[in-house]
Amino acid sequence: MPQANREVTLTQAVLKALDILECLASVERPLSAQEVAQHCSLSRPTAYRHLVTLATRDYVTTCDDGRSYQVGPKVLELGKSFLDRLDLPELARASMRELSRTSQETVHLAVLDGTEILYVAKVDGPQSVRMYSAIGTRNPLYCTAMGKAILAFLPPEKRTALLDQTTLARRTANTITDKTALDQHLELVRSQGFAIDDVEFEEGIRCLGAPIFNHTGRVTAAISISGPAYRLSNSRLQELSGQVVETSEAISNKLGHLPA
Repeated sequence: MPQANREVTLTQAVLKALDILECLASVERPLSAQEVAQHCSLSRPTAYRHLVTLATRDYVTTCDDGRSYQVGPKVLELGKSFLDRLDLPELARASMRELSRTSQETVHLAVLDGTEILYVAKVDGPQSVRMYSAIGTRNPLYCTAMGKAILAFLPPEKRTALLDQTTLARRTANTITDKTALDQHLELVRSQGFAIDDVEFEEGIRCLGAPIFNHTGRVTAAISISGPAYRLSNSRLQELSGQVVETSEAISNKLGHLPA
C-alpha cells in the first residue's frame, strides 16, 4: 500500500497550462504564442500546443487576428462559481475577532437588505458594558454607521431611490433628518472612507463603520465597532478608523474586490 505521506509528483503539463492562464490574466492586452512562450519560459511550439488545448475548452479565446490569445469565458465561470459559494459571515469571522481584540469593542457585520441593514454576524468585545444587539436585527440606513457607510458608496440613483422610500425619523437629538444635510454628510463619509454614528441612532451609543465591496466593486455590506459614548469619544473613533477601514478592505479582498 502506498504511504500516505509520500511526496506528490506534480504534473508539469498542468503547471505549464496554469502558468499560461496566469500570464494571460496578468496583462491588459492579448498575447501572441511567441509572447506567451517568452513570458512563461517555454518554447513557442509548447506554448502554442497549450494555448490550442485551452481554447478547445474556452479557457482561452483567439482574437480576431487569429494570432493572439486572451483569457476565455470559462475562467469567469469558474470564478463566479467560487464567489457564489462564499459565506460572508464565515469569511469575515477571523477579521472581526482580530478587530474586536485590538479595539476592545463589539464588532458587527451587516448587509444591505431593502431599505435597511440586516445584522448577520457579531463578535462581542471584552468590556462589561457594551451595546446590546442580536443577529437578524434590522436597523435604518440613514442614522447608523454601517448604514451610512453603505449609502455613501451606492450609485447615486440607487441611493436616491432608497432615501425616497425612507422617512428620516428623529431617533435622538443628533439624528440627521434633513435630506440635504444627509447628502452633505455622505459626501464626507465618501471622502474619509468611514462613517460615524455620533449618538444618532441610540442614546449613549457611538459606532464607526466602513463599507465592504464585492467582486463587482459594488458595496453590499459594512463592518463596525460600537460601544458606549463615554468610552468611544469622537477622538477615539478617529484613532480606530484606520483599523476598521483596513478590516473592511481585507474582507472586501476576500470577496474578490480589487481596489482601483
